[in-house]
Amino acid sequence: MPPCASPLLLRRRLSTRPPHREHPKLAALLDVLNPPPPSSTPLPHALSSAFPSPSDAFPLRTLPRLLPRLPSPLLSLRFLLWRLTASTPQPSPHALSSLATSLPDLSSSVPLLLSSSPQPLPLQHYALLLNLSTHAGLFPASLAVLRHMRSFGLVPDAACFHHALRAAGSAADVSAVLEIMSGSGASPTVPVIVTAVHKLASAGNFESARRLIDKMPEFGCVPNAVVYTAMLDGMYNFGNLDGAVRLIEEMEGSGLGANCAPNVVTYTCLVKCLFGKGRVAEALGVLDRMAGRGVMPNRVFVQTLLEGVCMEQRVADTYNVVERVVGDRGMSSEQCYNVLLICLWRVGMTAEAEGLAQRMMKKGVQLSPLAGSSMVRELCVRKRSLDAYHWLGMMEENGVLCDSNVYGTLLLGLCEEGHLHEASALGRKVVEREIHIEASCAERLVELLKQYGDEELASHLLGLKQRPGGLSF
Repeated sequence: MPPCASPLLLRRRLSTRPPHREHPKLAALLDVLNPPPPSSTPLPHALSSAFPSPSDAFPLRTLPRLLPRLPSPLLSLRFLLWRLTASTPQPSPHALSSLATSLPDLSSSVPLLLSSSPQPLPLQHYALLLNLSTHAGLFPASLAVLRHMRSFGLVPDAACFHHALRAAGSAADVSAVLEIMSGSGASPTVPVIVTAVHKLASAGNFESARRLIDKMPEFGCVPNAVVYTAMLDGMYNFGNLDGAVRLIEEMEGSGLGANCAPNVVTYTCLVKCLFGKGRVAEALGVLDRMAGRGVMPNRVFVQTLLEGVCMEQRVADTYNVVERVVGDRGMSSEQCYNVLLICLWRVGMTAEAEGLAQRMMKKGVQLSPLAGSSMVRELCVRKRSLDAYHWLGMMEENGVLCDSNVYGTLLLGLCEEGHLHEASALGRKVVEREIHIEASCAERLVELLKQYGDEELASHLLGLKQRPGGLSF
């Protein structure tokens, strides 16, 4: 990672240009973060005095752009903790991921923040630091947070341990978290055990994973199919297919109890394992295995099975799977054919996919928005925007509404490939429907349309440009 600019140099760099329009209070914020020495006012108090309403002054969607512009990684982190107060709703996983990515040098700033805190932090701040460390994949930072809490006699709740385990990268990491949990007197919950078992199995430590499952009754937890499926998936990740097959056979027996009978998720993992080792015939046989136990396939299972068969270019088998699933009433024919269409596109079987789409439309089998959007998107990737344009028109005539982001992708493809008449027609449709377009795509579209002399359409499309948070200007 490149060295951080000094606070003075960065401040000078920022002061030579007007604040970004998304951060109109940047200059005032820099004055608070860089007070003239000596300053005895704690930073949170200084920030609250300058900005009584944090959420209004600094909307959440603006933070990923703002945080890297602050004077130091530590100040960026301290500012974020102040901004996300106890009354602030917990950010979504997507927002947390964006914040974790935008925080500079998080691996160093978290330990530095903790070492410079002689008093315990608010519990919600510990939870946020663990969440950010998890999204950044920084287990050492997660471990530092747990140890800081323990040093003040604070007992992390199950969610804190769960976050830390999600960041674990080895069996030793898992053991370190479980040791802190045991020392604090906290008992693991089922989600904590499931995550720990999956991590241990993925690292090849199957015996420790199994011992942890066996100890679940001591923690007041009942072993179930979820935890054994987690172990099975971990075995697959490690490459132990034979062990995974033996485990599912054990689950199918009566020795583990009724709660541990394999479910559709378990069989989906098994299919994934078998295809991963090229054992196609056994993967196809899982349908019979499920039917014998009364387990019905769902969309994810069917997609996993069809995608594996498509990867092997076994087209006839894909239709056999569809007929079998429909015949067993696991899914409707419309659902199955839409899943198959998406799979064919994903593995690059273009001719078969287009043929299937034509047959579906001819027989009145409705394309789903997801399948239709996948089709348009894949044709654009293959530089066949004109074909995508005609398909989109036919789908709209049949009442299929594609995802809004498809329109920007297709419009850009038509412009880049020189299909100006079609681009103009689609552009007018986008403007009439007020379909918002992703920012980078909109900017490139505006540039191309201006080159072609269509200033009016370019101006209208600019007004539909999305901000990072999904809102238009």
